[in-house]
Amino acid sequence: MDTNSDTQANSAAWTGADTTGPAMVREAVGVFDTREALQNAIDELSLAGFERHELSLMANDETIRRETGDVPDTVEEAKHDPAVPRQSYVSPEETGNAQGVAIGIPAYVGAVIATGAVLATGGTALAAAAAAAAAGAAGGGLGGILSGWLGDKRNEPLSQHLEKGGILLWVNLRNDERERVARDILARHTNLPVDVHEVPQTAAG
Repeated sequence: MDTNSDTQANSAAWTGADTTGPAMVREAVGVFDTREALQNAIDELSLAGFERHELSLMANDETIRRETGDVPDTVEEAKHDPAVPRQSYVSPEETGNAQGVAIGIPAYVGAVIATGAVLATGGTALAAAAAAAAAGAAGGGLGGILSGWLGDKRNEPLSQHLEKGGILLWVNLRNDERERVARDILARHTNLPVDVHEVPQTAAG
C-alpha cells in the first residue's frame, strides 16, 4: 500500500480538492462585538500556533467599494463571501514602534492569507511605507506621524465593521485538529456562533 498516496488523498478530501473544480479551503469565522474581544482571540490563536497569514479581517468600506462596487450593510452578508476584500491584522503594539511602521503598513495594504481570497487594499499606504523605510522614518519625527497614521488606518475598518454588527475574523484551517482548536478559541471570545465554511483556493494561495 502506498501510504504517501493515501495521506495525500485524505488531505485533498479534507480541503475539498477534486479534479472537477477549484480546490476548497476551510475557514473558521468569528464575529466580535468589541476590539478587546478580537484582540484576546487573536492573542490566544497566536499562542496556539496560528500564524499571522492565517488570520484575516474584512477591509475598510473604501476598499470594498473600489474592489467590488458595493459595501455590505451587515457583517452577515460578508461572512461567507470569499470575494469580500480582506486585510491582515495589525496589533495596537505594532502601531507605536519601528516594527509597526516597517511591517504593519505593508501588512495593512497587501494581506495575503493561505486561501488566496484576499484582495490588495491599494498602493498608497505601501508607497508611504517604502518612503518611510528609505528615510529611516521609524527613528524620527516622520515615524511618529506614520505610527499615528497607521493607528487611524487600523481603527477605521474596525469601527466601520462594529457599525455593521461586529468585527469578522477568518481563520485558515489546515486539518481537523486545527479546526477544533480554532473553534474552541473563537467561541471563548464571542457570544455569537462560530461558523466553518469552505472557499475556493485561488492561484495566489
